[in-house]
Amino acid sequence: MNIYDNYFDELMELFPSLNDFLNLDKYKHLQTKLENPFDKSHIKKQKELYKKYLDLISKKKRKNVYDKTLLYMCDEALESYKYNYDLTPINHQDNLLASILEMANGEGVYIFKVKQDYVNFIEKIQIFDDIVQSVIDNMKQGIKKCYTMPKIICIKLIEQLEALLSTKTYLNNSIKIKLDFDFNEQCESIFSPSLTRLIVFLKKEYLNTCRTTIGMCGLPKGKKEYKFLVKSSTTLSDITVEKIHNYGVQEVKRIYEMMHTIKNKLNFNGTLIEFNKHLNKRRDMNFRSKHDLLMTYKKQLASINRSIMKTQFYDSVKSKCEIIPVPQYNEKFSAEAYYMPGDLEMKRKGKFYINLRNIKENNHMEVESLTLHEANPGHHYQLTYVNENPNIPLFIKIATNDAYQEGWALYCENLGKYKTYESYYGKLMLEMIRALRLVVDTGIHYYGWSYHRTFKYYRKYCFESDTQIHNQLLRYISIPTQALSYKIGERVILDLKQKFKGRSKDFHKKVLEYGSLPLDVLISLFL
Repeated sequence: MNIYDNYFDELMELFPSLNDFLNLDKYKHLQTKLENPFDKSHIKKQKELYKKYLDLISKKKRKNVYDKTLLYMCDEALESYKYNYDLTPINHQDNLLASILEMANGEGVYIFKVKQDYVNFIEKIQIFDDIVQSVIDNMKQGIKKCYTMPKIICIKLIEQLEALLSTKTYLNNSIKIKLDFDFNEQCESIFSPSLTRLIVFLKKEYLNTCRTTIGMCGLPKGKKEYKFLVKSSTTLSDITVEKIHNYGVQEVKRIYEMMHTIKNKLNFNGTLIEFNKHLNKRRDMNFRSKHDLLMTYKKQLASINRSIMKTQFYDSVKSKCEIIPVPQYNEKFSAEAYYMPGDLEMKRKGKFYINLRNIKENNHMEVESLTLHEANPGHHYQLTYVNENPNIPLFIKIATNDAYQEGWALYCENLGKYKTYESYYGKLMLEMIRALRLVVDTGIHYYGWSYHRTFKYYRKYCFESDTQIHNQLLRYISIPTQALSYKIGERVILDLKQKFKGRSKDFHKKVLEYGSLPLDVLISLFL
């Protein structure tokens, strides 16, 4: 076995739940295991693993692409432990507990087929109460060190947990085989008391200690910790907060001017706000029903597969992309759209989820760019290409590198045909949101923008409803720097393409062939 296989084996033993996502037969024996990543002894083991492979890779004289990537991953992980991120372990956007509940109801990554799968799952979740206790312990430590989440985020987390508990979203209503025990009853007995205890703690002890500031700069070492997250999220060593903020301001201005150009070409004499309302009221831009919406996206994907995928890419992927609604119980807390990859054994297909909580908020204008981003050649194609490629090491296949993956998906929106002004305007609307993120994320977490100032700036350039804007801002407050990855990743790929001497097909192959790489490593391939 090579060093990558050894690393992956040890990583899987430490994080057995990864195989629920990957579904590799080799690690099927881990199906009864679930790690507690917040436990101090587990964190100690994490550090030991990363230190071991950092040392092993560092000793190699000649380092290939994968050596550089593993070196980067281990180094970055070890540096992250120096900071206080563990003191706010969950929020409504990044909630391990909600993911475990989703596994139970059959909507998540855990696959229920035979009786033993149900038996194994009950054994797996015996650790659930320990995980909840670790969350509480870490938050209590955060109170002592003045590291608490913003009050508005804590309120949202309580709301989410109460909804999960009251609607019993963990109940599995799709059990089709005969069991000699009550699966749902056992899940209830494990989940309900622990969730109740956490909610009581949040309401009675934690909420009153939460800070009124919304940015990381409101924490004792917040600015320094934000700078590390910027480097970690963008995977660029030479990036600065100032560069990102200024680039965002420039992009917002550029996109805004282009939106005005489209308005003028469609001979509309009103303001951009009025133009937006006009487009949203047009019958041909609206969907007749949820079925109509889903079928429109499926037709768009079929069109992309016939055209762009044949002219811009050498390789096709075997696994097809499913387009389905966001589960109803999670509509309120979910993004407008997202992608869930398939597994490595291709037993579970990749899924492009669309939020149907209010189809009036969806529009024909966004269909082309959103399909390019979430399905082909965006997330589905890129991640499935990696999954189906036997030459890419497993540790790369499980890497969640947003700067590369979201950067690639946003880059793919530039490959669209956009035969109508309305469709291109839809692209600009989505791109505006990504550009605004650069400004507001850095504004909130580094420059100390208030919620009011952020909302006012966002609303000036974005034409979503107040509720949609509020939910977007809660996301940026909850998971600092994640939203920077889209435009920064896209910018790197566009710059590389401009310098590349050759066909688009060859460029795309070179960007994709090694899988999700840190952008610093990707750039080195083109030097």
